[in-house]
Amino acid sequence: METQKGVVELVSERVWKFFSSVKLAVVLLIVLAIVSIIGTVIQQNQPVEQYLQEYSPATVNIFEFLGFFDMYHSWWFVLLLFLFTANLTVCTLERFPRALSAIRAPLKPIDDEALKAVPFKKELQFKGGADKAEARAVQALQSRRYRFLSTSSPGMVQLYSQKGAYSRLGVYITHISIILIFVGALTGAFFGFKGFLNLGEGEHSQVVYLRNEPMWDKLMSVLGVSKSSVIQDPQSGVARLPLGFFIRCNDFEVDYYQGPSGPTGMPSEYHSELTVFNLQGAKIFDKRIEVNDPLKYRGITFYQSSYGTIPGVNGKIVLNVRPKSGESKGEMVVLDPGGEAYVRSIDRTIKALGVSAFGARHTSTGEIRFFQSRNDELVNPTVGLEIYQGKKALYTTTVLKVDQGEPYMPEGYVISYVDYWGARYTGLQVTRDPGVWIVYTGFLLLCIGPIYAFFGSHQKLWIRIQDRKGQAVVTVAATANRNRLALERQVNALVEELSK
Repeated sequence: METQKGVVELVSERVWKFFSSVKLAVVLLIVLAIVSIIGTVIQQNQPVEQYLQEYSPATVNIFEFLGFFDMYHSWWFVLLLFLFTANLTVCTLERFPRALSAIRAPLKPIDDEALKAVPFKKELQFKGGADKAEARAVQALQSRRYRFLSTSSPGMVQLYSQKGAYSRLGVYITHISIILIFVGALTGAFFGFKGFLNLGEGEHSQVVYLRNEPMWDKLMSVLGVSKSSVIQDPQSGVARLPLGFFIRCNDFEVDYYQGPSGPTGMPSEYHSELTVFNLQGAKIFDKRIEVNDPLKYRGITFYQSSYGTIPGVNGKIVLNVRPKSGESKGEMVVLDPGGEAYVRSIDRTIKALGVSAFGARHTSTGEIRFFQSRNDELVNPTVGLEIYQGKKALYTTTVLKVDQGEPYMPEGYVISYVDYWGARYTGLQVTRDPGVWIVYTGFLLLCIGPIYAFFGSHQKLWIRIQDRKGQAVVTVAATANRNRLALERQVNALVEELSK
């Protein structure tokens, strides 16, 4: 049993010594810096097709095997973070007791031997005796807000003080902040995920498609402890994770920068109208999301990321019909492209001749010009209409989402474009990161720790007053663990005040 205990202690000591090494910290920092450069150069979590456009198939296979395409969630990067966190934790625990002893140690009067070792000291003659010198020293210390102690012995009085003892904790606050940042990153890597979800207008989903499977689920599944909640899609092979609720896209809109003749095709902002339902179908809440204004629910965040036109899908043309006079809001009319609808309020039938993705009306001639948009993007949807009374065609006109002119409306009503609904999808980036608040706390401490460490110092000050044949000899000695130039300026000012 003693031999067994000795082996365990020996192994423990070697492991502790390994992780308490500053050299290990330097090596890990260099390695992390190098691999972070790789993660910056190689775009992360992109489709395989994009990587094949940039690299050869063999290179893509090698990078995929090494985990370079999702580097920050790869097992070896997480291992590096774990090693550095353990190293920094052990280094902190190894050195903290000495710092705590230095903070708690009471300051004592200085003897002759210790005085010789103090790096900064000055001696001056004070005319007026030891009592007056002591009174002057007390006044000088109080004016500088020193809290001091005093001792007296035959022929000598000592005043001594220390301040800034807790500045020794600055480096450990910094260490703790870095540890918290890495612990938060590890928590996010093990228990969080990043995914995506494309929802067409009117569509809903209760799953999210993953870019990376939660590492903890994967580990527990491999060890046979529990079954992973991730489902592999049998057709695409993409991993899906149930959300535990439904999310629906009610509507999606894009606004474009305007030029002299209408929208330029460059989006200025885009947003989605989303609704969250529970699994029983009851609505929980609505949320309009924009870039940098996401939807958050049950620790999962949905960011507005992208959008597009759904290939091969015709949407619903939504029009508004209202009288030219009066303040009526009119009524909504919904048409399929090529379809028609009878509007009772005006006793007319409206037929949709077709939809163009990008049209613009010339402001002077009223002529409609059509443009080719990128990926058939609905920049300025343009709808051709034909108006009937019974079976008799009365006139044709064109309505646009953004119209620089006035559409031809010869009768006492106005038809205006509202939406082309159901033809677009919203692209959502979906994340869960339970470690984010740990990281935020670490960053907050990282702002405090270095300031405390670099600009604070543990200062110790002694003033010895000796009576030599009616004359007072004052010795001022001081030391600091850092920022000694500032201490020297303070002591010089103190000596100058005592010598007046």
